[in-house]
Formats: sequence, structure tokens, C-alpha cells
Amino acid sequence: MENLDFYNWFDKISIKLETRKDSFYQIFKYLDKIPEPITIVETGCLRIKDNFSGDGQSTLLFDKYTQSRKNNSKVYTVDINPSATKVCSEIVSENVSINTGDSVKYLNTLSKEFFKNKTDVSLFYLDSFDCDWKSPYQSAQHHLKELVSIKKILNKQTLVVVDDSPIIGYLQQSNVKKDTLEFMKPGLVPSPTISGKGSLVHEYAVHTGAKILFSNYQTGWVGFN
Repeated sequence: MENLDFYNWFDKISIKLETRKDSFYQIFKYLDKIPEPITIVETGCLRIKDNFSGDGQSTLLFDKYTQSRKNNSKVYTVDINPSATKVCSEIVSENVSINTGDSVKYLNTLSKEFFKNKTDVSLFYLDSFDCDWKSPYQSAQHHLKELVSIKKILNKQTLVVVDDSPIIGYLQQSNVKKDTLEFMKPGLVPSPTISGKGSLVHEYAVHTGAKILFSNYQTGWVGFN
């Protein structure tokens, strides 16, 4: 599959991704700029066939993309639920290495292997712990642990994306258009920040100088190291 073939396929299914459509498009356009091989590491794999709007089918998307880039491009994914990894194995190609287990432990082991072999990771996609929107801290804490587990193999161009991480902030009704809302001016209230699974990853990013590349329903950062 050539890269153009991937985008022809992606354009046909992207509407099914709903809130994740734009950020997945930005992920792939960013990866287009990175030389091969493309290495993608994902936590939390595809678990229900064709559930594009619910889960995003990220493992399938990454599988198709790395096949289009060839030259040993590959996906590594982990999920603690054996039912999920079984479903995933029946849908994606052999280009995806599927592992069952705790994501933090897996990332720690994989990071040691990649560090030893000097393997550059193009994208870390962190999505392993379902977010309880009424109490998201436990999920956010887990994803921060994942980030710490991979810190030593991050480089300036490594893209780190966390799902379920929209921007939040204090809103006011626009004086220009009464039917729209806008963020209130910083200084009067706290500035907008990242919520959900990525809230603590974002705090870490702010303190280490990493920059947001995009933020829709998912948020992506570059420049952690």
C-alpha cells in the first residue's frame, strides 16, 4: 500500500471518527514528515470491530499507515484485557505486535529494549485507562506513569498523543454573537488547560518545555526531550 492509498482509504472512513477525525489527520500528516521506519507504540488496543466513533479504531489506523510507509515500519500495542487483544489480533495485520499486560510495565520493558537497540519511536499513543469524566484523576495519573516509563527514549520529534484530553476553561457568552461561547480572558480566571486523561501529562509538559502540537478531543505534544 502506497502512502496515497492510505489517505484514499482514510478519507473514506474518517467521517466515522467524529470528534477524533481532525486529530488523527494531524497525527498522520506529522508522521509524513518523519523518515522511515515509522515506529508507533500504543497503549489500549482496538477492542470492538468497526467501533470508530466509540474507540477510534486506532490500532487499525496505525496498522494501515505503517504498511503504507514500509521499510520495517511497525506498530506495538498493549492492553491488559485479553478479550481486547484477541479481538485486535483478528482484525489487524502481522505488522502489529500485540501484547497482553499492564501498560506501564510493558512500556518500561520496551523502553529498555529500544534504548539498547537505538530504536526511535515516532509516536506514542496513550489510551489504556478508561476515563471517568466525573473523577478523571486515576486515569490521568496512570497516563502520567506511562509517560515517565518512556521518558528516556523520547526525542524532540517524538509525538506523544493522549486520547480523551480536550481543552477546558472558563467560558462566557460572546458579546458579538449571542449564540456562541468564548474563553474568558486569562488573568481574570485561570487559563484554559487540558482535561481528562492528559491533564497530568500536560502539567508535566508545561514544566519540561514540551509544546502542544494540536488539541481537539485528543491532545498531542512534541519536544519532551
